[in-house]
Parts: sequence; structure tokens; C-alpha cells
Amino acid sequence: MAPAPSTARDPTLPEGVLQQLRIPFVRRATLVFPDRSEDVFLIDIGLAGAFIERAEALAVNQAVEIRIPWPGSEIPFRARCRVAWWHSEGVPLASKSLPPGAGLQFVEMSDVDRDRLRALLVDYCRQNPRVRRFLRHWPDAERKGDDPTAG
Repeated sequence: MAPAPSTARDPTLPEGVLQQLRIPFVRRATLVFPDRSEDVFLIDIGLAGAFIERAEALAVNQAVEIRIPWPGSEIPFRARCRVAWWHSEGVPLASKSLPPGAGLQFVEMSDVDRDRLRALLVDYCRQNPRVRRFLRHWPDAERKGDDPTAG
């Protein structure tokens, strides 16, 4: 019998942990402006936002929409965003290496898309238990590997 799929509202995963988590999610996405759209590459994603690769700078606080083909669905993930920060080529970052691009903060999305995103993060953590070792606020039982539902 196949294991039951993870639910989007897993009570063992604290909201604070999920809010801080960013996972690799490299794929094509569409950035939608009021007058045009363009294809970009998504690099990572989390509940609060995403990072996209883009050669030309975007203005901080600029409003955009992102549409992302979603695994297992013909309906794309959609979110209204604001450009939270811009990373120029060659500028080092303290925490990781990124190509030139924009950090997008999710401003508005449907409940369905929020649940799909949450489920993606939960599934990623279950499939990649090492991620949890580096998150200070992960539940102690799971950090020690004592949770039989952890993966």
C-alpha cells in the first residue's frame, strides 16, 4: 500500500519554520507586467517569496505577477508580488551564491495556491531530511530523527 500523501496543513511543521524555508525550485516561470510578460528562470521558492534570475534590473517595490507551471497540475501557480530586492551580477551574498536577479515577495495568492506551496515545502523536507538539521526551530523529535512520519 502506498503511503498517504503529505497534507498542506501538517501540524508537525511549525509555521515559523516554513516561513523561513527556501527550497531549490529551478524551472521556467512567467513574469507578468501590466503591458507585457516575459519568461524567467525561478531559482528558489518559499512561503514568503521566490528568487528569479534576470539580467536586467527590476525596481525595488515594483509590482509584478508570477505564473509558475506546477508539478502534477495543468493549472499554474499564480501570485501577485513586489520586487523586494535586486541582486546584481558579481556582487557577493553572505548566505549563498545567486545569479543576477530579483527577490520577489508574495503579496497576494489564492488559498489553493498557498496550500499547494505549503505542500511542496513539506514534501521537500520529508524527502530531504538533512534540511531540517540546519533549521534551529525544527521540532526536537524530528531534528533527532525520532518522528516515524518524517519520511
